[in-house]
Amino acid sequence: MKRIFFSIFPVLIALAIAGCASTVNRNTSNIKETSNVKEETVQITKFLPLKSLTVTLDANAQDKLKDNENFSKDRLYNKINSTLLENQYLQTQNNNSNSKIDVVITNIRVRSGVSAILLGFLAGADSITGQIYVKNGDKVIDSFEVDITYAFGGAMGDTDTRMNWMYESFATKIVEELKKLVPKT
Repeated sequence: MKRIFFSIFPVLIALAIAGCASTVNRNTSNIKETSNVKEETVQITKFLPLKSLTVTLDANAQDKLKDNENFSKDRLYNKINSTLLENQYLQTQNNNSNSKIDVVITNIRVRSGVSAILLGFLAGADSITGQIYVKNGDKVIDSFEVDITYAFGGAMGDTDTRMNWMYESFATKIVEELKKLVPKT
């Protein structure tokens, strides 16, 4: 029994590590605008909170929405909004800034609760991918892509658990990148 445990344990650890991932891509070859922030550097810009936030779905994500009914643009918006507010990166009132952030969701995949619980990672991973544009007025001052995946199943396959983690991770990645572009002084 002990031998079986020690032979299976490394596989379980590897699956746990690979089960969730969140990345930021600054490869701008497919984006018209270029970023002011490059990997591993900090662009010091005067800190002014953002005035507004929008979350939209592009045509691809809109087409996939009918097959991914557990995805909620409103819940994602609310999580990004609250995370920006908590970190003082968004101030919608009494703010003279022209800065805003536009989030365009480009790809979504959400497993059904049954397949996530019963099949786990064998059913594939849930994912949310979006292009983030930080703007001053209409001028893009930074853009990057956030990609979140979640492949856990079993008890962790509950739809609310999965979606809450994905929305939280997506919002956190946005704030991490904003801290590089506009560090608070």
